[in-house]
Amino acid sequence: MGTGGDAEGRWSGRHPDVYRIWAARGIRSLVGGALSVAFVLELRTAQDPGWLIGLWLGLAVGGAALWSLGAGRLERRGGRRWAFALGSLGVALGGLLLWIDLAAPAVVLAALLLGGVLVGGTDIGLLPALEQASLASASPEPVRTHHFSVYNLVGYAAGAVGAALAGLPLASLGWSFPLLPPSPRGWVLLLAALAGLALLPLYLTLSGASRGPAPRAPATPLSPEVRGHLHVLASLFSVDAFAGGLVAPGIVVYWLTFRYGPGPLPTTLVTQVSLVMALGNAAAGISLLLAAPLARRLGLIATMVFTHLPSDLLLAMLPFAPTLPVAGALWIARSTLSQMDVPTRQSFVQALVPVPHRTHAAGLTGAARSTSALGSPLAGPLVAAGAPWIVTPFVLAGSLKAAYDLILWKLFRRVRVSEGPG
Repeated sequence: MGTGGDAEGRWSGRHPDVYRIWAARGIRSLVGGALSVAFVLELRTAQDPGWLIGLWLGLAVGGAALWSLGAGRLERRGGRRWAFALGSLGVALGGLLLWIDLAAPAVVLAALLLGGVLVGGTDIGLLPALEQASLASASPEPVRTHHFSVYNLVGYAAGAVGAALAGLPLASLGWSFPLLPPSPRGWVLLLAALAGLALLPLYLTLSGASRGPAPRAPATPLSPEVRGHLHVLASLFSVDAFAGGLVAPGIVVYWLTFRYGPGPLPTTLVTQVSLVMALGNAAAGISLLLAAPLARRLGLIATMVFTHLPSDLLLAMLPFAPTLPVAGALWIARSTLSQMDVPTRQSFVQALVPVPHRTHAAGLTGAARSTSALGSPLAGPLVAAGAPWIVTPFVLAGSLKAAYDLILWKLFRRVRVSEGPG
């Protein structure tokens, strides 16, 4: 990968843990991308109301946030390997519960609150917090942002594949498997259960350098300045995430199918919507390779802000698209610009705090982004209400995200961290 520049060339031997963490992110995102589409399509096929779809998406993020907030505490209590194993089993059990009975509210609720089944399209939870701390530990400063860019690129690429595959109703193609439920996309639910088991060997073979502090090891408290920065960042991230929840992938899938195909879902519309979401994920993933070079030139905060603001405008324009192709083009264009702040944000947070506090910092800022859970239940009924309310989630999200970018720039443009050349 050439985006790491000369520093990447000087350090040619990546730590094996880096590849394991990238692979784990890929597995999780493949399942997450498939579920973010399949879960909503299954509910739409069952003719569940918009408010219930929004509620389920919100609970999915809420369950993940609880685990994210406790990531640092779980790591201190049992060690990072133990926390990784716990998170992996949560993914497996959550997928298994959905596979058993997606129509039973109590079963779906239990699966979503386990925190491993991310049908809301937001990568928060116990495993992301642990992965980010481990990746920072395995990455020298000159290539840290580059490694986070690839980490997120793997996630978006795998998510794009998952979203595309979720649009394939294998049952309608004449493919049948004895263990799968009769729903057209039941195979996705079984895939989610198997993914948790596939993660275990990747996490459990991480070296000592990426395993974090020893269980119950005392840690030096954060300085008041760093703690203050961390809490302000968490507050800002919560605003950005709430806005993102208004236009979460599941909500966008629901909006596209409702706006351009009211009534029973035709197969062609399902395929087109899956393609739009897949291309959006792919565009976001490819753009991540620009994050590290831009951060070298502009700095982490400037890269976060100046790539994000144009995407806010495109988001506010989206609900006024007259046709599905125009809406799809706007969503893909927005996706191309909207995610370059992700690796820079993660790199900035990890560089801001001492090593023993990295899991806590990733967990706290990740949990702050769980406010996206409030966005989906609000957006679902607004979309279902039709005109004029159907435009509200997108206009409100674009406005809030623009305000977040401007405040972030004002408060943190002079805060210096060890960015290195990458």
